[in-house]
Amino acid sequence: MSFGEKLIELRKRRGLSQTELGKKVGVHKNVLGKYERNEVKPSIEIATTIAKELDVSLDYLVGNTDMNIAPDLLEKIVSLQSLEKDIQSHIIYALEAMLRDAKTRQAYS
Repeated sequence: MSFGEKLIELRKRRGLSQTELGKKVGVHKNVLGKYERNEVKPSIEIATTIAKELDVSLDYLVGNTDMNIAPDLLEKIVSLQSLEKDIQSHIIYALEAMLRDAKTRQAYS
């Protein structure tokens, strides 16, 4: 999927018009339309602002990855990586148990 196609999909999923998103990121709706039609590419600063506004990673928005990891979740992962290995393993162990429990509840509901 191209940058423009992802931008359209994400903007519509948020229920935003080109005008509304343009105002939030500081560009005119016509410029946003050009981004969506892949006529021009935004600067890195504007692309970063768009990604933040749409609550996706910049990598996802520009097509470097198909995984859309929410920025707040990514921040938690980075924080976890900064901890000592034994603390990381304890947190991951607890997280795995909670995920297993949540998946089981979801499967039986």
